[in-house]
Amino acid sequence: MHRVLQRRSLAALVCLVAMLCGTVPTVAASSSALDQERLALSMLDASRCDAPTLHRVVVAQQVEVSPSPSASPSAAPTPTIPPAPSGVRQLYPTIATSPGVTPPPVPSPTPAPDTSNAPIYVVRGGPTPPPIPNAGTAPQQVPHPSDAPTLAPGTIAVISDELLGNKDLSKAQDAIGNVHIFYSNGELVGDRAHFDGIRTVTVTGHPFLINRARDSVLEADSIVFDTIDQTAVLEHGVGTSNEGVDRGRVHFRADDLHTDPDGTGHGTNAFLSTCENARAGYHLTGKTLTYYPGDKIVISKVVLWLGAAAVFYLPRVVIPLRTIDDETQRPQFFPEMGYDQAEGFWVKMRLAFGKDKYYYGYYRVDYFTKVGLGLGYVGFYTKKNGKRQVQINYYGIKDKRSDTSTKNLTVSETENFSNSLRGQFGFAYQSAFGALTDQPPTTNVNGSIIHTGKSTQNYTFRRDATGTQNESDAFGVTDTRTLWKIQQNESLTFTRTSTNFGVASNVSQATFQSQSALTTPGAAYVMTFLRQFTNTPTGYWKLPELTIRPTGLFKNIGVPVSSNFTIGDYSEPQTPFATTRAEGVFNVGPALYRVFGGDLSLSENVRQDIYATGDMKAAITQNVSYNSQFGSHVINSISYSEANFAGPAFLPFQNLDTQGTINTKQATDTLRIFNQDYYNLSIGFVAPFKPQAQAVTYLLNARPTSRALVQLGGALIPGTGFSSTNVILATPLGRDYWLQFSGDIDWKRQNSWLINKNIYLTKLIGDCYDVRVLYNQSSKQISVSLDILAFPSRSLGFGFGGPVGSVIPSTFNF
Repeated sequence: MHRVLQRRSLAALVCLVAMLCGTVPTVAASSSALDQERLALSMLDASRCDAPTLHRVVVAQQVEVSPSPSASPSAAPTPTIPPAPSGVRQLYPTIATSPGVTPPPVPSPTPAPDTSNAPIYVVRGGPTPPPIPNAGTAPQQVPHPSDAPTLAPGTIAVISDELLGNKDLSKAQDAIGNVHIFYSNGELVGDRAHFDGIRTVTVTGHPFLINRARDSVLEADSIVFDTIDQTAVLEHGVGTSNEGVDRGRVHFRADDLHTDPDGTGHGTNAFLSTCENARAGYHLTGKTLTYYPGDKIVISKVVLWLGAAAVFYLPRVVIPLRTIDDETQRPQFFPEMGYDQAEGFWVKMRLAFGKDKYYYGYYRVDYFTKVGLGLGYVGFYTKKNGKRQVQINYYGIKDKRSDTSTKNLTVSETENFSNSLRGQFGFAYQSAFGALTDQPPTTNVNGSIIHTGKSTQNYTFRRDATGTQNESDAFGVTDTRTLWKIQQNESLTFTRTSTNFGVASNVSQATFQSQSALTTPGAAYVMTFLRQFTNTPTGYWKLPELTIRPTGLFKNIGVPVSSNFTIGDYSEPQTPFATTRAEGVFNVGPALYRVFGGDLSLSENVRQDIYATGDMKAAITQNVSYNSQFGSHVINSISYSEANFAGPAFLPFQNLDTQGTINTKQATDTLRIFNQDYYNLSIGFVAPFKPQAQAVTYLLNARPTSRALVQLGGALIPGTGFSSTNVILATPLGRDYWLQFSGDIDWKRQNSWLINKNIYLTKLIGDCYDVRVLYNQSSKQISVSLDILAFPSRSLGFGFGGPVGSVIPSTFNF
């Protein structure tokens, strides 16, 4: 009998969700219970409800099935947060056939009660269906009458074990046992529901309200639901949500908690925590609470409690219930606390402001017991028409240790004057830079105006200054346009640099460059003219230079070949020297071959320069590599390279076509032994073809467990022995407890053979706190940080398996 009731309940549940989706075919009244159940199961597998919201429905005939004598009311299920379903199923109710559309009733002298707002009730139970012939076969679908009634949008649907009260929907009724009330934005569950016959349903017996995504639950002593507005009032409401939370859940509660039709919740005397044991961890209290499903929780007049101690006050706190990718919009809602030997105990805080995406930011407040108080402002402003964007970043602090003040300011602005005219401007001032340094302030001002159309013009300005020691100004204009098939580009820049490092100097320079580019099917041509006007000449001038890059040269020989040819007149004004030069460059390869089961690669570069003075110089570079694999655990890589030079290195020009004077050649061999990612040992040999022994390098990466990593690296020097070995370790030490270490082993030291140590310990406590401890032996400093895990994407994550060296921070002041 229990199994039969389960089947009948499934059929009724299938019927219910169909009401919510607004599509209701029917079964003939004479259909057996087995046919009805088969229909429900087949539609459960074959259909899906794509409507974003549920719909109110009007049913021509109420469905009522007498409960089985053995059926008894069941307790409401425990409110849990199940995983989000892959899709909402369509469920079809077994209601009697109705011939077509029912005509409107004839008006009577006495107005009939309005039952359009009354819930639609579906009762579990019914007569025992016959046994299923073959449980392993899929149920057959039953044809539906074409004149099945439809359900109007917005109806509230109720499913329960038993229904008590008047059959008239305009009268008071009670749903008893495992009551589920479905409406547009969620589901209301409890042991008993009383409908007053007008608009209100009161749910008691461990009631809770769960959203459509099924990742947020609101519990209460009783819930009063308005069937017209689809709003709810919760007595002593308590909420739990894992929307967008990386670790654990968000727990909150409030007095007089009520919800809007869109699911937004409001309450007073707020309480919130992400700790499972809030009294042992942290929690927030506030005057009011507003809950936006899937978005955020906003609390006003907030007090932060660590255990039983009130430690911080904020006028407003926003807890996001979604992942925030933009770091500028991820303010630090709660303070970070820690200790550093150089700065003492410190507290760092970022207070957010702004109501929308057009103006937002945060205030930065830092206090160090040894340094002092630091204040900052970070703001982002955007006009709604998109024509202006401004970013401001300011921070200032007075260091008590040296009685000096540091003020840093950065401002950047983008102006969209029109669709074809845009400007960018910036200002930066830094009164000191570098840790514990005494440097003069630096200033930077820059700007550019860009015009786009048939031609593009770019006007730029920049000024840099470092105290009175150095300053420079630069002005530039660039014009780009297309003339026939030629891309034409001209630029003119003026620069002035003044330095005062013991000996004062002042350099002014104007540079003009013109470049014309033409591309044809056979080659690309570039003509360049470069000329400087200065009192202190540098570099070389192109007067002019023509470069030709063929595209189809030697394309049928089976080996990639690229080349370019250059000819031009050049001047080196500081020498002074000028002459004509021609150059040809060929790049051959890489040529790839399969030889003896391995991969062979060859490449070569040839460069030849000829000058009108009769001088010539050339360079040839060759590279060969061969990779072979032995079995499934050994790979050997051999490479050989050489460079050969001919001609003077610094003649006839001192800055053009400089090259080496000594021919070189070198061979390397790398042997790698591995077993998937459990271990990977690389041994390297280098042969520079010199009459002396060379070092042998080694690097071992091992993964003792899936979350631990060990790396050892160093060298063996013949005649000297092992050099220091670098050690990197990352491993968990227990639940939510990680250790990362880096250091060097000096094999020749008698005492303190482990040097340059960095130890990084982290501990997550009850999804509430993130405790971090960093020790740096070189600076003899220790840092301790306590971070509150109070909002999504804030939990600490380590890239085990990645480059561990990048995980260990170089400083703890972030």
